[in-house]
Amino acid sequence: MNTRLSGSARVDDIKGHPQGETRRQTKLVNITEDVRKFAAEQQISEEDVLRIGLEHKSKEFNQSGAELYARA
Repeated sequence: MNTRLSGSARVDDIKGHPQGETRRQTKLVNITEDVRKFAAEQQISEEDVLRIGLEHKSKEFNQSGAELYARA
């Protein structure tokens, strides 16, 4: 098992799983890798990327009516 921590022990645990090569990556792993890649490209911390993303999503949510279940 992978004991190296990279900010998310769960992600490292998933990647270090013995069957990791044979099963598909989870959405959690994909999202985490996307965040890390974007942070590196923008030369900002992963924490800042997440904060900015959550602020953006919060604005979208409020502008759309702040309803948990959208009416069809």
